[in-house]
Amino acid sequence: MHIGIITCEILRREIKEAVEKTGVDKIFLVLPETSNPAINALSRRVNKRFLSELVKDNVNIEIKEKTIEKIEKEIREGSIRNSVIIKVMELRMHDCPDKLLAEIEEGIKRMSAFVDCVLLGYGLCGNTASKIEQVISKAAVPVAIPRGRKGEILNNCIEIALGREKVQELLREEPGTFFMTPAGASIIQEPQVILESSINIIAGQMTRSAAADTPRIIKLMKNHYRKVVKICHSEADERDEKYTETVKNFARAFGLEIQIEHGSSKIMLEALEKAKFVFSSK
Repeated sequence: MHIGIITCEILRREIKEAVEKTGVDKIFLVLPETSNPAINALSRRVNKRFLSELVKDNVNIEIKEKTIEKIEKEIREGSIRNSVIIKVMELRMHDCPDKLLAEIEEGIKRMSAFVDCVLLGYGLCGNTASKIEQVISKAAVPVAIPRGRKGEILNNCIEIALGREKVQELLREEPGTFFMTPAGASIIQEPQVILESSINIIAGQMTRSAAADTPRIIKLMKNHYRKVVKICHSEADERDEKYTETVKNFARAFGLEIQIEHGSSKIMLEALEKAKFVFSSK
């Protein structure tokens, strides 16, 4: 089976566990089909960060970086029977939801020529459920996306890690709650940058001009936050000194208390199993 994955780099922990679940040892990371050195350099940096998690404890995985065209050619000419093809997109694509959706749609279309199913490592991320459902329904192969208990597409990576019900419970307890994940903290360590990226998720649901006015929004939101939730998938996350220091710096910068909550890859794994099930049922 060939499984395509289109994901935000912030979900690298969840995607790692999904890849491990497949048992596949041949992985392709997608490179852009461009001669622009700046775009290629950015893509390789994003892939490198993603690989830092993917190869951890997985010494037997074969990983190659190629364009979609070359990946398809190698799979066909080499008669490769099982693989995972991962297109990793940079963290702040949610700043422009329409562009993000277009990238996802194009990725699904290109991968559908040679994969059996596609897993999306995204929530709504500023888009509407109807637009995403439309893209999924038009796909030539089964496409799965993390969903809640009622089948709804989840809003963002925080709901994918904790579940919508848990996030809503925490927000009822303290509306001024900020959520931080290990991957997010390692990618953008400066408190101001972390906050700005989060605000842009909210602003992206309104208009692009609102997203551009981050200084004003940051000032308003800074006065609103009271607590930061440190999401840990394991004891290793709790002991991680860099993660701990980033959370402490963020809390100190905005005068927040720190609360630890345990996340998991359960929702992402369920989405993967659904995609595989729909394919095998055809």
